[in-house]
Amino acid sequence: MNDTQLIKALGGCNAVARLLGIKGASVSGWKVIPTDRKIRLAVIAEDRGICLRKDIFPNDYQDIWIELREDLKGQSCRT
Repeated sequence: MNDTQLIKALGGCNAVARLLGIKGASVSGWKVIPTDRKIRLAVIAEDRGICLRKDIFPNDYQDIWIELREDLKGQSCRT
């Protein structure tokens, strides 16, 4: 999902601005969503069932959210 699709899926510029606590004009001026904001929006989009965080960050989701790392699934803590 690209940035434009994400903003549209979340309800448009004004809706995204409300979610982030910023002005709508700021969002409409983005050519690319700043990474820190996009991370927050990815979590919101997943919570709303719009898409998965993996869909928004396909190449680096495992670095952002370590709980999504495939090599950690099913492992328990060892002492």
